[in-house]
Amino acid sequence: MKDEGLRCTSERINVLQEIYKSDTHLDADEIFVRLRKKGVGISRATVYHTLDLLFRFNIITKIDLGHKHTHYEKSWGVANHLHIICQKCGKVSEAISNDLAGMMEKLCAENGFTLGSFSLQVFGECMDQETCSNSITADSPE
Repeated sequence: MKDEGLRCTSERINVLQEIYKSDTHLDADEIFVRLRKKGVGISRATVYHTLDLLFRFNIITKIDLGHKHTHYEKSWGVANHLHIICQKCGKVSEAISNDLAGMMEKLCAENGFTLGSFSLQVFGECMDQETCSNSITADSPE
């Protein structure tokens, strides 16, 4: 970022730290609310702008968990993985597969690319319907 003349502001560091300290997938509004509760003076627009910037530099990943808005997660130091999302209750599980990584490398090579990183979303339904809440809400577990 410095090579492009961009400053490392406290707001950018706060947004980045919030994502990297989290054990869940956060959306922009959740990040904004968490930072404001901590007393960080930041605007919602700055959060969105910072997220776009961090994504552009491959520091975070954008993911679609089927909630009609983008979620973010750390990408640095994280193994390639997939998200399995229940379409009924919104539960999100992460899984790592060496077989899948091999398939992705092969697909990239066949199309003239080298694999950098990937994050894949798979939608289905919980197999144990008793533990599935059967409705997606904004507060669904991730």
